[in-house]
Amino acid sequence: MSMQGTTHVVEPVRKTHFADESINQQMAISGFAVLPTKVTSATVAALSDLYQGVVEQVGRDSSGVFLPSMMITHLELRARLWDGVQSILAPLCDPLFMPDTTTVIGGSFVSKPGAENSARNPHQDPSVFDETREVSISLWIPLTDSDSSNGTLCLLPGSHLMGNNVRPPDVNSLCTEVSEFALMQSVQVELEAGQVLVIDGSVIHHSPANTSDTERVAAICALLPPSREMRYALSQNGAAEGIAKIYQVGVEMYRSGNLLSPELDSAPLIQSHKYQPAGMADLQASLATTL
Repeated sequence: MSMQGTTHVVEPVRKTHFADESINQQMAISGFAVLPTKVTSATVAALSDLYQGVVEQVGRDSSGVFLPSMMITHLELRARLWDGVQSILAPLCDPLFMPDTTTVIGGSFVSKPGAENSARNPHQDPSVFDETREVSISLWIPLTDSDSSNGTLCLLPGSHLMGNNVRPPDVNSLCTEVSEFALMQSVQVELEAGQVLVIDGSVIHHSPANTSDTERVAAICALLPPSREMRYALSQNGAAEGIAKIYQVGVEMYRSGNLLSPELDSAPLIQSHKYQPAGMADLQASLATTL
């Protein structure tokens, strides 16, 4: 895997809290990093069994498109995946971080079937923390080797610094020009089964179609940073830009809540905040800081 940017020391405003400072530096510069140690084959098998057990109950999706388990409509089964990932990975992942900082709170799975329409366009993850204070990170662990043939992840180094920290889940956070640039300039990350990729939720990432005849499944480990406050940004009816209402929500929202039509009546309203798709000026400014 090639990496863009220099190796000079970066003092980020928002910091990750890995015990290995070199990982914190990679995250500050690029917005992603591959951990030096894989999880065991037994852990990969346990995650695979957990995923397959739920698939057997909900049925295998036949649409051929990329499918995140967070969109399963059977909320009890989705919660089972969340809890299962937490029980399997927390004992392994908690020691990766400095004491009293980052906690494994659950997880999910993403499936990319072998199909022409399984590509995932460039995007950023929805904002679920105050990203002016904390880095929203997750761990991405493929359950089979992930390479160019089955649609491995591609990421754009430095794009996590664009500063568009409010990203409602039903709104594209990138303008068309930025998406096209990311398709051409992103770095492809090939991983063996059980390798751990750390992703800043604000880094641009995408994946090409899975052209193999085998489903590519990855487990995603959800992490809670020191702020301990999860958020949900509600757009104005999916408008391309405008004002988002930002609510404070509990972990249960992401564990078993309806993320497409969330119940927010009892959630505290933190603030209303402007949002709009990131443009090329935002991207160019962020990439300039890594050169």
